[in-house]
Amino acid sequence: KITYFKNEELIFTNGNSKAIDQDTEIYAKIFEYNKIENKIFAKGNAKINNKKENYSIYSDKITYFKNEELIFTNGNSKGISDGLIIIADIFNYNQQQNILNARGNVNIDDKIENIKIETDNITYNRSKNHVFTKGKTKAFLQSKYEFLSKDVFLDRNLNELESNNYSTIKDDN
Repeated sequence: KITYFKNEELIFTNGNSKAIDQDTEIYAKIFEYNKIENKIFAKGNAKINNKKENYSIYSDKITYFKNEELIFTNGNSKGISDGLIIIADIFNYNQQQNILNARGNVNIDDKIENIKIETDNITYNRSKNHVFTKGKTKAFLQSKYEFLSKDVFLDRNLNELESNNYSTIKDDN
């Protein structure tokens, strides 16, 4: 079902829908599109797939401000890009700055470097390939080391994990 309010330039859909532009595809069960503000609200198994920037974001709810290139998610959020899977309750992604902030039950799985991180708040700079955590952080390295600390920095280019705070490393050997 689709409803278009011409005077307000609003489009509503109910049922599996897809919005497509040159680089981005958005899928969801329910859409609200405000043509004047160039804003899309997608709800129900929402997904954004950006072919140009090579990422996908999944969530219960996604709000996409196309002009500002901002994406906000809420509920069961998952981002996949560059061999990295990030899962959290909430995402804020600034596509212009290429920075993702994830909050609430954050899990990172770096498939390339075999690193897993658990925390409550991260900032991922995709351009620099850096991950910053805020607060208590648990990391698992190469499936044999457990790293416990807070406010951790991961440089994926150098494969370095560090913290200026008290840290503990447990070795499975």
